[in-house]
Amino acid sequence: MSSFGRRVLIQWVFMVVLLSLAENGISVDLHVEVTNALDGDFDLTVYCKNIDPTQHILHYSDSYQWDFSGNFSSTKPPFLCYFKWGELQVHTYNLVVPIWDFECKKHCQWFIREDGPCNKYYSTKLVCFPWN
Repeated sequence: MSSFGRRVLIQWVFMVVLLSLAENGISVDLHVEVTNALDGDFDLTVYCKNIDPTQHILHYSDSYQWDFSGNFSSTKPPFLCYFKWGELQVHTYNLVVPIWDFECKKHCQWFIREDGPCNKYYSTKLVCFPWN
Protein backbone atom coordinates (compact mmCIF):
# COMPACT_ATOMS: atom_id res chain seq x y z
CA MET A 1 0.00 0.00 0.00
CA SER A 2 1.33 3.45 -0.86
CA SER A 3 2.22 5.93 1.89
CA PHE A 4 -0.73 8.08 0.81
CA GLY A 5 -3.05 5.07 1.06
CA ARG A 6 -1.72 4.24 4.52
CA ARG A 7 -2.25 7.82 5.68
CA VAL A 8 -5.82 7.82 4.37
CA LEU A 9 -6.53 4.47 6.05
CA ILE A 10 -4.98 5.58 9.34
CA GLN A 11 -6.88 8.88 9.22
CA TRP A 12 -10.10 6.98 8.59
CA VAL A 13 -9.46 4.70 11.58
CA PHE A 14 -8.62 7.66 13.79
CA MET A 15 -11.69 9.53 12.59
CA VAL A 16 -13.82 6.55 13.69
CA VAL A 17 -12.14 6.77 17.10
CA LEU A 18 -12.64 10.53 17.08
CA LEU A 19 -16.34 10.09 16.35
CA SER A 20 -16.64 7.73 19.29
CA LEU A 21 -14.98 10.33 21.53
CA ALA A 22 -17.10 13.18 20.17
CA GLU A 23 -19.59 12.98 23.02
CA ASN A 24 -16.92 14.12 25.46
CA GLY A 25 -14.92 16.13 22.94
CA ILE A 26 -11.17 16.41 22.73
CA SER A 27 -9.77 19.43 24.50
CA VAL A 28 -6.72 21.04 22.88
CA ASP A 29 -4.69 24.24 22.86
CA LEU A 30 -3.40 25.04 19.37
CA HIS A 31 -1.60 27.73 17.46
CA VAL A 32 -2.16 27.24 13.70
CA GLU A 33 -0.33 29.34 11.11
CA VAL A 34 -0.92 29.44 7.34
CA THR A 35 1.58 30.96 4.88
CA ASN A 36 0.96 31.75 1.21
CA ALA A 37 3.63 29.77 -0.66
CA LEU A 38 1.91 29.83 -4.07
CA ASP A 39 4.12 30.26 -7.12
CA GLY A 40 3.59 33.43 -9.07
CA ASP A 41 1.80 36.56 -8.01
CA PHE A 42 -1.32 34.95 -6.51
CA ASP A 43 -3.11 36.22 -3.45
CA LEU A 44 -4.48 33.43 -1.27
CA THR A 45 -7.88 33.70 0.40
CA VAL A 46 -8.18 31.56 3.55
CA TYR A 47 -11.48 30.87 5.24
CA CYS A 48 -11.96 28.55 8.23
CA LYS A 49 -15.64 29.14 8.97
CA ASN A 50 -15.81 26.99 12.12
CA ILE A 51 -13.18 29.06 13.94
CA ASP A 52 -13.28 32.47 12.27
CA PRO A 53 -16.06 33.98 10.13
CA THR A 54 -13.58 36.24 8.30
CA GLN A 55 -11.96 35.57 4.93
CA HIS A 56 -8.27 36.46 5.12
CA ILE A 57 -6.35 37.54 2.00
CA LEU A 58 -2.65 36.71 2.09
CA HIS A 59 -0.13 38.09 -0.40
CA TYR A 60 2.83 35.89 -1.32
CA SER A 61 4.81 34.86 1.81
CA ASP A 62 2.28 36.53 4.15
CA SER A 63 0.94 34.49 7.06
CA TYR A 64 -2.14 34.41 9.22
CA GLN A 65 -2.50 32.58 12.50
CA TRP A 66 -5.24 31.40 14.81
CA ASP A 67 -5.09 30.42 18.46
CA PHE A 68 -7.61 27.79 19.50
CA SER A 69 -8.37 26.49 22.96
CA GLY A 70 -11.28 24.19 23.55
CA ASN A 71 -12.97 21.03 22.41
CA PHE A 72 -12.85 19.61 18.91
CA SER A 73 -16.13 18.41 17.51
CA SER A 74 -16.37 15.66 14.91
CA THR A 75 -19.25 17.51 13.26
CA LYS A 76 -17.63 20.96 13.28
CA PRO A 77 -13.83 20.68 12.95
CA PRO A 78 -12.42 24.17 13.59
CA PHE A 79 -9.61 23.94 11.05
CA LEU A 80 -11.54 22.63 8.07
CA CYS A 81 -10.45 25.49 5.81
CA TYR A 82 -11.15 26.72 2.31
CA PHE A 83 -8.35 28.07 0.12
CA LYS A 84 -8.90 30.12 -3.03
CA TRP A 85 -6.59 31.75 -5.56
CA GLY A 86 -6.87 32.72 -9.19
CA GLU A 87 -10.16 32.30 -11.03
CA LEU A 88 -11.00 28.63 -10.51
CA GLN A 89 -8.74 27.31 -7.77
CA VAL A 90 -10.79 26.47 -4.67
CA HIS A 91 -9.69 23.70 -2.30
CA THR A 92 -10.43 22.45 1.21
CA TYR A 93 -8.23 20.81 3.79
CA ASN A 94 -8.60 19.94 7.46
CA LEU A 95 -5.42 21.45 8.88
CA VAL A 96 -5.67 19.71 12.25
CA VAL A 97 -7.01 16.26 13.13
CA PRO A 98 -6.18 16.10 16.85
CA ILE A 99 -5.74 12.33 17.13
CA TRP A 100 -3.59 12.13 13.99
CA ASP A 101 -1.55 15.32 14.00
CA PHE A 102 0.87 14.57 16.82
CA GLU A 103 3.37 17.17 15.59
CA CYS A 104 0.69 19.86 15.57
CA LYS A 105 -0.38 19.59 19.18
CA LYS A 106 0.88 23.07 20.08
CA HIS A 107 2.10 24.89 16.95
CA CYS A 108 1.11 23.81 13.49
CA GLN A 109 2.64 25.72 10.58
CA TRP A 110 1.27 25.19 7.05
CA PHE A 111 2.66 26.41 3.71
CA ILE A 112 -0.04 26.53 1.03
CA ARG A 113 1.13 25.49 -2.44
CA GLU A 114 -0.71 24.75 -5.66
CA ASP A 115 -0.44 20.97 -5.25
CA GLY A 116 -1.56 21.00 -1.61
CA PRO A 117 -0.75 22.15 1.90
CA CYS A 118 2.71 21.44 3.30
CA ASN A 119 3.71 21.11 6.93
CA LYS A 120 7.01 20.86 8.75
CA TYR A 121 6.50 17.41 10.20
CA TYR A 122 9.36 15.73 12.01
CA SER A 123 10.98 19.09 12.86
CA THR A 124 12.62 20.19 9.63
CA LYS A 125 11.31 18.04 6.77
CA LEU A 126 8.61 19.73 4.70
CA VAL A 127 5.89 17.19 3.85
CA CYS A 128 3.11 18.04 1.38
CA PHE A 129 -0.34 16.49 1.13
CA PRO A 130 -2.89 16.42 -1.69
CA TRP A 131 -5.99 18.56 -1.44
CA ASN A 132 -9.20 16.92 -0.18
